[in-house]
Amino acid sequence: MFNKDNFVEASFIDNDRKNIEVLTKSDDGKAVIPTIIPFNEENHMFKELMEVTTLDKLHEDTHNKKKAESELYKQEVMRIAKEDGLLSSMVSNVAKEESNDEYFTSIIDAITKKQDDEDHLFAFKIAAFENIKQINESDDVEGKKKIRQAKNKIELFRAVFDMIE
Repeated sequence: MFNKDNFVEASFIDNDRKNIEVLTKSDDGKAVIPTIIPFNEENHMFKELMEVTTLDKLHEDTHNKKKAESELYKQEVMRIAKEDGLLSSMVSNVAKEESNDEYFTSIIDAITKKQDDEDHLFAFKIAAFENIKQINESDDVEGKKKIRQAKNKIELFRAVFDMIE
């Protein structure tokens, strides 16, 4: 079933590392066939797999595959955030170029555009409560209430500035 001619790759598919997905090429080489086998050294399919790869290589390939999947997931999240206007490409590069004029322009755009966007408004509110010490540690119930009840970004920033002045 598994041989050097048809073997593509193999990796564990669960955190407990009890099951292995083995990918092999079809006889005509036009398709890839997944096969799930148990991680059991007595299993005949596992023995066949060990003839084309090693247990160390299996663990290494699993690690590399999970790392690559994680990176792709992060890239997709960033793409969606940028696409939805939640994160501009300039803001994502803040660490590189905080003095760049485009960085400041992107901040102004984030504040002034899509004034009533509920997702943006919610994200700004959470950021204010979590990242601004004067607000986070304040006993000013009315000020915090104004932030929570702000209906657009201008109201929100007025309330934030009132609390930190």
